[in-house]
Amino acid sequence: MVSIAAANFARFGKREEDIFAISSESALPIVDKYRDAIDFVVVSNSYSGEFNDISGLNNLLTTHLAMDSVPSMRVDNTSGSGGSAVLVAKSLVASGEAENVLVIGAEKMTGYPTKRSTRIIASLLPPEERLGGPSLPSLAAFMTRSYIREFSPSRESIAKVAVKNHHNGALNPYAHFQSEVSLEKVMTSKVIADPLRIFEYCPVSDGAVSLLVTSEENSRSFGSKSARITGAGASSGTSSITARESLVSIDSVRESARKAFRASGKSPGDMDIAELHDMASILEIVESEDVGFFKKGEGWKALETGETSIDGRFPINTSGGLNSKGHPIGASGVAQTAEIYLQLTGQAGKRQVKNAATGFSVSMAGFGNNSTSFVYEVD
Repeated sequence: MVSIAAANFARFGKREEDIFAISSESALPIVDKYRDAIDFVVVSNSYSGEFNDISGLNNLLTTHLAMDSVPSMRVDNTSGSGGSAVLVAKSLVASGEAENVLVIGAEKMTGYPTKRSTRIIASLLPPEERLGGPSLPSLAAFMTRSYIREFSPSRESIAKVAVKNHHNGALNPYAHFQSEVSLEKVMTSKVIADPLRIFEYCPVSDGAVSLLVTSEENSRSFGSKSARITGAGASSGTSSITARESLVSIDSVRESARKAFRASGKSPGDMDIAELHDMASILEIVESEDVGFFKKGEGWKALETGETSIDGRFPINTSGGLNSKGHPIGASGVAQTAEIYLQLTGQAGKRQVKNAATGFSVSMAGFGNNSTSFVYEVD
């Protein structure tokens, strides 16, 4: 069985430091403690070339960490890079290729005009569709309109994702945004892509997070608190939005979750907490339904009743999610795993959920181009 034995964050936000300093801030506490045991490094990063004029980031980072002899690789799967990197690390340990893998998720994205950043990220869409001018924020707006038309939620119920997640982010010392927002503030904020407003989107962020992925046996020998990955699943869907049957469901999320639950022997109803990919508020709702936590068209009702709040029956995005924690793309999926690890091992501080023993995360690339899901457990 593969376990997470340690996690450490560098705060997300607008950082003055370069990507090496930010990455080291997250990795060094783990490296200093387990340096002699780490025998592989996996770096999750998508845009060091576009934003930082850097290639070969994995080797540059191992040199920066004085780990030149340790083999490494960089995993780039756009906004799903983090989940893919955790999957690679899990596979290395499970296969016996490595014993103790350091996963570093890092991205340095701020300092550029928003339009340029949006254009870079939109390059994952098919060229023929990009000619029409869509971006990921505009696709989220299309999804919101389709969802409202099909399932008739109030507009405020969707905005409550941002209210909830900014509340959670205010409890997270590593989050980009650490202040709460009222529903009125969300609903009167600047429109980015109608009907979604600025507080309903994730910010452009810098940040890093590191994990130690190892075997259950090794985690015991380290004497550290650990959480097991008991199920994993990866799935892809078409990159073409116009080829999809529905704009209110994401096939890759649904299928990767199904695989992860099947591998773990668990079901959505067995989960205590979840971290979902909420680049926009509507995505948390749609994913919560596709994973199986709620019936299709009813995920928004959980926001109305407080069911997904930290003190609710089923907390979602206790970290603040991408919406408040931030979205340094290479770090985001790794941060989801780190948050579940902290929650299941009782290390989440002010946002700690009581008696959480199982968790789920889904790391999504693009607008559902592909997804990686995980189920986690502790004794």
